[in-house]
This record gives sequence, C-alpha cells and structure tokens, in this order.
Amino acid sequence: MVVILILLVAVMLVVATILRILIIAHWPLHDFIDEKLANQTRRWLLGQPLVYGWKAHSGSAGVFWHRNFVLPGTYKHHYDDGAWRHDLTFEAFLREPSPLADVARLVQAEFLKGVSLTRVWVNVQSFGDEASLHRDFPQEFAGQARSVIWYPVDKWDPDWGGDLIVLDQDGEIEAAAMVKPNRLVCIDGTKPHSVRPMSRYCNALRIAVAFACEVGQ
Repeated sequence: MVVILILLVAVMLVVATILRILIIAHWPLHDFIDEKLANQTRRWLLGQPLVYGWKAHSGSAGVFWHRNFVLPGTYKHHYDDGAWRHDLTFEAFLREPSPLADVARLVQAEFLKGVSLTRVWVNVQSFGDEASLHRDFPQEFAGQARSVIWYPVDKWDPDWGGDLIVLDQDGEIEAAAMVKPNRLVCIDGTKPHSVRPMSRYCNALRIAVAFACEVGQ
C-alpha cells in the first residue's frame, strides 16, 4: 500500500511538472491564429502610431518602438503613474473593431478564460533596438500572472536572432523560444525574460504582441 502511494505521488509530481511546462511555461503554438487574420493584424499594427524610446524598465539602456493598447492600472505596481490610462481598459479596446481585438478575443478564450486582460501591447524592434531583462508583473503574482506573446511577423530567419529567453530563480536560462511567423508563446509573466539582440543582417521588423493579466489562472 505504501509503495502504491509513493508511486501515485511520483506520477502526480511528473504530471504537474508536465502541465506546468505545457500550460504555464513556454510552450510554442503555431498557427493558433488564422493566417489571414495574422496578416491583417500585422498590417494594422504597422499602421498604428507607435512611440520610440520605450524601455523594458526604467533603468534599461535599450529602447524600442512600443504602444500600449490596454493598461488601465487595475493593479498599480511597477509602472510610472503616467503610463496608466483609465480609458485603456480591455472592454474599451474590444469595443473598437480591429484585427488585434479579434486576436485578443481568441487568446482570452484559450489562455485567460473569464479574465479581463490588464495589459495588451506591441513591441517593434530592428537591429540596434535592444531590450533588457525584466518582469511583466511583480513576483507577488507568481503562479497567477500569465503573458501570452505572439509574433505576427511574415518571415524570420533563425540567423537574425531576437530569441525570447526566460530565466529561472537561479538566473539560468529556463526556456527559450525562437521567433517564427505566427508563433505564440505563453509564459509566467513574473519570471525574468528578455530578447536576444538581433543580427545586423536582419532586414525585417521583430513584431511581438503581448496579452497579459496578473491573475490569469
């Protein structure tokens, strides 16, 4: 009986680890978004006014193009007050028809069911636009926060770099995901992560859209 219980506990631990990797950590999905919608969203995003000079955090030296679509400041933490806008709610975002809003609905239904997203944003980078290690949410939301990152790029060469890396509690690389057209990656938004620098031979824009919430599980 004791042996059976030990085996059951071992199996449960293995299953929990697998689920954590598949659901919470860094499992890439391909073509989750219809190709036509992905292309429409990419064109729409590149037609939107973006702000150059955004930083992954206030102490970062690197800057890039950025725009917040949803950031109402529901859980006020590591953002400057000026970054919050009470009109940038998820509900208001969905009321304005756009391809990105259609994508957000699909992502919410699959990864953040029953949750009103507190952050939706896009980062656009080319060679020389560098990010730095950061967390999307404070560690107090560990085990709850979820960031879903989507790449609506139309092409990407592995030699161009720009890979997403996520660190564990010891500061070692826990997982990495290459940029690929229409790839979607789900991570724990409280874990440190960053983007590897892109090659000077890269002749395309690295477009990354993130859909996130502190209490997504």
